[in-house]
Amino acid sequence: MQETAKKTLGPTTNYPSHLLPQSSRRLTALVASSVAISATTLLLHQPAWAQNAPAPAVAQIPTEQGIQPRQEPDTRTPTQRAAENYDAPGVRVGSFLLFPDLEADETFNDNVFATSNATGKTASFIQGFKPSLKLNSDWSTHMLNFYANAAFGIYTAAASQNYQDFSVGADGRYDIQKEWNTYGGVSYSRKHEELGTPNTVNGQTQPNVYYQLAGNVGYYQRFGSIKTRLDGHVDNYNYLNNPFVPGVIPNTDRNRTEIREAVRVGYEFIPGYEIWTRGGLNQRVYQTVPDSNGQNRNSSGFDIVGGFALDFGGITALEVFAGYIQQNYVDVQFKQISVPTFGLTGYWNPYRPLFIKPYIKRTVDDSSLANASAYLNTSGGVDVNYSMRPNIRLDGHADYTVVDYQAVSGTPGAEYDQYYTFRVGLLYLPTPNFYVGPTYQFVHRTSNIFNADYDQNVIMLRLGARL
Repeated sequence: MQETAKKTLGPTTNYPSHLLPQSSRRLTALVASSVAISATTLLLHQPAWAQNAPAPAVAQIPTEQGIQPRQEPDTRTPTQRAAENYDAPGVRVGSFLLFPDLEADETFNDNVFATSNATGKTASFIQGFKPSLKLNSDWSTHMLNFYANAAFGIYTAAASQNYQDFSVGADGRYDIQKEWNTYGGVSYSRKHEELGTPNTVNGQTQPNVYYQLAGNVGYYQRFGSIKTRLDGHVDNYNYLNNPFVPGVIPNTDRNRTEIREAVRVGYEFIPGYEIWTRGGLNQRVYQTVPDSNGQNRNSSGFDIVGGFALDFGGITALEVFAGYIQQNYVDVQFKQISVPTFGLTGYWNPYRPLFIKPYIKRTVDDSSLANASAYLNTSGGVDVNYSMRPNIRLDGHADYTVVDYQAVSGTPGAEYDQYYTFRVGLLYLPTPNFYVGPTYQFVHRTSNIFNADYDQNVIMLRLGARL
């Protein structure tokens, strides 16, 4: 069965990663199916600051198929638990809990245009404003959640980088029986791709802005030691036009619908030890065919992987997989992409306040460059969370990413970028309703493109209030 979201110290900052990988009747039908299955069954039964890129909505995934932190016995007295509890209490609304949050940030970025030292840097202060609302069901079975959030940024020395992002959505789960459920979600968002991230180039002066409509639906059931899951996702991307930049296709040529279907089957041969396999299909359908460069970017592909999940007594858990990805393009200019894929997720929890979470992943993401069909996005990193006190948390992050563009046939010198990212932050809660803390991030990119290397330092001070 699905586990409800775990409470964590303070709000989690959604750092949109530069590592991640976007309107038709088919889209409408799939999204409608997702909403209908999730909402109807539930109701009838009651119950940046880092860089960002298109990311699909992810529905509720059963806990049996994800690595979950251990639950240690709590030996504290009720008085001790109350004194050390800094979770937002929320506001009860019938059988739901409402969690409002309002955050104001002051940020300094020493290289807002992500340019090399040779061409000069532009620094700016940034005033950020982030309101959010979450409405979560508080039921013993089933689940239904709604959310709305926004992020506004005002650059004092680079107004072209101002952004106005938002996202609204819902997700839910209907529990048929123990370890047997259906789930789904739908969201609508406005996002942006900051300069210096994949699919932006030297000379670009404004971030890419787009709207994303996403939906998903899934089914999970366990038969003894056999675990099964079916997933369907659809993402529709509509970009606002950008000023012309040589070498980049017009943003409106990137408008597309991406559809993904997957089946996963696992076998838990010993409690806590599972082997599994997953097969998936995808279809990427562009709105403008051919585009302004005379290219047809439509494609379809598949992936097949196998892996294992291990739980070493709740202190350490690990999931590792490897397999094969293939993406086939309609246009003969774009070569078939056939590469191995692999991944890793896990955590090490040597004692209650400390979590260390490594990851490795590889994806094939569509490119905005005229001379490339897509890029292989391979990344690995680690997150560390340490609760120094019940109301003081230290967070750290480090990662390394390779972005390898796949050139059009006959085109030499495909772009090859490497990103190194380091981030550390401290969050202090004087009361459960207020939080404050600094965060520092450093990004370094190396590239085989002339003058595309850059360093970027970002310092942020967060101040927030919540109920």
